Amino acid sequence: MEVVLLIEFEAAAPGRAALLERVGALALSGRGRLSFLGTAPGQAGGPGREVLAVGLARAAEATALVARWRDEGALPAGACVRPLAVQPLWSMEPLALMFP
Repeated sequence: MEVVLLIEFEAAAPGRAALLERVGALALSGRGRLSFLGTAPGQAGGPGREVLAVGLARAAEATALVARWRDEGALPAGACVRPLAVQPLWSMEPLALMFP
């Protein structure tokens, strides 16, 4: 995965289902995957916010994909999209440290 799109929108916003359909199609084609979907509570009784993380195999595809989703109405109104470059990290699982 080269890039992760963080998409934040109002929890009750229409268009959530259309967005998840597009992400499902990406996963089926092998071009991306849903990393997580989280909900933050609203303040003072207001609606909460949802954050969706979509991993893409090719960073060059991200800008065009977001523009297409906006044109098709698949992004909820007022959605904020932030592309993040994925940095490779080396890590060792705790079990491997216990049993070298």
